[in-house]
Amino acid sequence: MKKNIGLVVSGILAAFLVVNLVYAQGDSEMTKDLNLTPQQQQKLRDNRKAQRERMLQLVNQMKEKQQILRQELKKPSVTKASLTPILAEIKSLQAQLIDSRVEGILAVKEILTPEQFAKFQEATTHRQKGMGERFHQWRENRGKRMKYF
Repeated sequence: MKKNIGLVVSGILAAFLVVNLVYAQGDSEMTKDLNLTPQQQQKLRDNRKAQRERMLQLVNQMKEKQQILRQELKKPSVTKASLTPILAEIKSLQAQLIDSRVEGILAVKEILTPEQFAKFQEATTHRQKGMGERFHQWRENRGKRMKYF
C-alpha cells in the first residue's frame, strides 16, 4: 500500500518536474524552439507558477497524511476501519494531484498553437525518457552501493 502511494506521488512529481525542466530549459531557448509570442511567454510563466504552487500545496498535504498514516500503523489497536478515513484523504489528494496535472497540461494546450503544442509534447517526451533512464540507472547503482546488515 505504502509502495503504491509512493509510486503514484513519484510519478506525478516526475511528470511535473519534466514539464518544469522543459520550461526551465531557458525561456529564451523555448521561445526560439516554439516561436512564442511575448503574451504566450507570460501566460506560460503564470501557468507554471500557479501549477507549482498548487502541486507543492497538494504534495505537502500528502506528506502530512502519509505521516499520520505511518503513526496510526504503529498503534497496536490499529484496524482497517480506523485507517479508512486517512486512506480516503490520501486517495483524494492523489486524485487532486492528477487533476491538477491534467489541468496544467490543458492550460498549456490552450496557450500554444497546435504546432507549438506538438513540439512541446515532443520535447517533454524526449526529456521524460532521458530522466527515466537516468533514474533507473541511479536506482541500480544505489542498490549496488547499499550495505545490508
